[in-house]
Amino acid sequence: MIAPLELAEEWDNVGLIIGDPEQNINKLLVCLDVTGEVVDYAIENEINMIISHHPLIFNSIKRIIFCDWKGKLIHKLIENSISVYCAHTNLDYAKSGVNWSLAKALKLENIKNAFNIKRLPKPGIHLEQEEYYSLAKTGNLKTPLKLIDFIEHVKQVLNVDYVRFVGKVEDLENKEISKVMVFSGSFDNDILRYINHEIDIIVTGDIKYHSALEMLEIGVCALDAGHFATENIIVPVLCKMLKEKFPQLDVIGKTDAIKPFILC
Repeated sequence: MIAPLELAEEWDNVGLIIGDPEQNINKLLVCLDVTGEVVDYAIENEINMIISHHPLIFNSIKRIIFCDWKGKLIHKLIENSISVYCAHTNLDYAKSGVNWSLAKALKLENIKNAFNIKRLPKPGIHLEQEEYYSLAKTGNLKTPLKLIDFIEHVKQVLNVDYVRFVGKVEDLENKEISKVMVFSGSFDNDILRYINHEIDIIVTGDIKYHSALEMLEIGVCALDAGHFATENIIVPVLCKMLKEKFPQLDVIGKTDAIKPFILC
């Protein structure tokens, strides 16, 4: 299994979100988010099932009304017999999942857990692979790069025009990058307690103001490349895995989703 449901955090909502488990699937669409644009694309292209990273239904909903944006999407999906499956934190943890793929995309070598925090398996579940115990991954560049060159490398790989840098101004010219930590999506401030001096930089997204201040105080460098860019890299990876596992299916990846922020 690519992303076992047992790997998901307790608070998460993963698996089949909308649809009939007995439905025959011929055409899959893989994306980061289920948006109006994605649903319309799925309808136009006769998609049977959408596999997304972020859950369409995350918090509890008490009613589904068609004038509400989410209710409208749910109605469209059900009306057109389009199932929705979500692989969220289980795909973050999984081997060859989001964080692993981000590290691979940045051409890191010797990729491993950034730290080993043992996750106790749920009853009846046996977790064998160490990748299941840490979201963040670390790896080394084959050839160390000056920080300014590493920033350009990240921008090129993730196809972004800018990143936010947390660190000292003088580091931009003088610091050399060799060992990198990746933490895709939204940065979790709790991992700062596990950072050691061997980490040259963290590549992540959505760093909050106070987290950035703490990083400066403890001497941690980081690049905030955005939530979308650090997770969107999983879409083609997941498409490839699904095509190999289900060669009879037509699998389409949608990586050109509308981003919620526009630089002005």
